[in-house]
Amino acid sequence: MEQQKDNLVGVIQTIWKWRKAIRNTCLAVLAGSIIVSLFLSNYYKSTTICYPASPKLANPELLFGTSGEVTEYFGTDQDLDRLAEIANSNLLVDFMVTKFKLYEHYDIDSTSKEGPYKVREHFRDLYTAQKNKNDALEISVEDIDPQFAALMANAARDKTDEMARRLTTESQGRLLTAMEDNIGRKRTELLRLDDSLRIKQAYYGIFDPTAQGEQLAIVSATAESDVAALRARLRVLEPNPNIPRDTIAYIKADLAAAEHRFNLFTNGRDKAEKGGPNALTPSRFSDGLASVQVLRDLHFQARKQLSFDLERYNQIKAVYNTKIPAIHVVENAEPALRKSRPMRSLIVIGSVIAAFLLMTMAALIAESYKDLKLE
Repeated sequence: MEQQKDNLVGVIQTIWKWRKAIRNTCLAVLAGSIIVSLFLSNYYKSTTICYPASPKLANPELLFGTSGEVTEYFGTDQDLDRLAEIANSNLLVDFMVTKFKLYEHYDIDSTSKEGPYKVREHFRDLYTAQKNKNDALEISVEDIDPQFAALMANAARDKTDEMARRLTTESQGRLLTAMEDNIGRKRTELLRLDDSLRIKQAYYGIFDPTAQGEQLAIVSATAESDVAALRARLRVLEPNPNIPRDTIAYIKADLAAAEHRFNLFTNGRDKAEKGGPNALTPSRFSDGLASVQVLRDLHFQARKQLSFDLERYNQIKAVYNTKIPAIHVVENAEPALRKSRPMRSLIVIGSVIAAFLLMTMAALIAESYKDLKLE
């Protein structure tokens, strides 16, 4: 304890011995720091705060209500990290340099080899984009002009929003291109099926299988019934001598006409065999029904799928053409009313304290080694 006391007394004695040098140095540093701090420019800091929007807001199913998911308007931590990465990218920094002509503003030679590096580093020294304690993205810019700082902060936020949206729209654009190509092929296939179906329908005369099938059944039954009825009538009346021959002749004529109609219907002989198109008969209907029905089904499925693809394409294109924000702005950057730095009083006080400590250490070292003799 006594030794510690002696050491402390020795320190005080040394300081007292060197008091004038310490005083003069501290006064010189005080005056110098005051002068230097007065020449330092005032910097004003503007800050904008925003939250990430959920990328699902650009989902067509969610936007048009075809999905059962609950809408999430705010993004996750991963979305926030992605925004922060974009906000700190060289692409955004270069945009700010170009938009606000920072070479001239920071008085940096743009033609020098290290010009791009220097302007980037100078801007990054005055720019921050990071997650704050409330899990929001906070973008801040410092500048000697408070209005200019606010403009840059808001521009950096808007550019971050644009770059984040472009990541989504570029993917949607590639998807739209692929869908356009697919829809074009399906339209070509649909036209091919449409031509094939028309040719088959014209060849077999089948245009409405259900209605025509019912009609053929009715006509076939009617024709067969007429022939049977006339034959029965002729069989009963022809042997009767009391029936006039003219009546029998009329019945035979009617029977011949009915049989001819029935033969035309069943055998498909055309209009007086003059080379016209074949009439629709049960046999032709049976022969062509399967192929026509297959083509009709393929045509229906192709139209249905094309309609679905077109609806999907239009939904994605509507989202693609809609400016869906990637961020939710909480606070716009405004011109600062007070400077953020420099703190001149702290600079002066810190400089004087540092000078006092350094001079004290120098005095102690000098006193400790004053008796040292160099040979």
